[in-house]
Amino acid sequence: MTVKERTTLFNVCVGIFNIVLGLLLETILIAGCFFILARIPNPGESIPVNVILPFVLFAGLILAMMISIKCITWVINIFNLEDKLDPKAVKRYIKKDL
Repeated sequence: MTVKERTTLFNVCVGIFNIVLGLLLETILIAGCFFILARIPNPGESIPVNVILPFVLFAGLILAMMISIKCITWVINIFNLEDKLDPKAVKRYIKKDL
């Protein structure tokens, strides 16, 4: 397998991982908000769901990106993929100190 083929396969796996992780986190956050809002005694006096939902989705997106970068960096380091992948792809996740 060439470096280009390995990098392509790595990028496809990273994309699938990001989609699954994002959907999982968004589902957990929305379900958590649903259970929290269901416990409020007077739902008419609380913040409406249509106001909270964009903030929850944005928080889930940011959280998914942070977790994804940490996991991908960990995988690159554990499996020593720095020399097996294109340096441009590795540089996206691992920042060398200047």
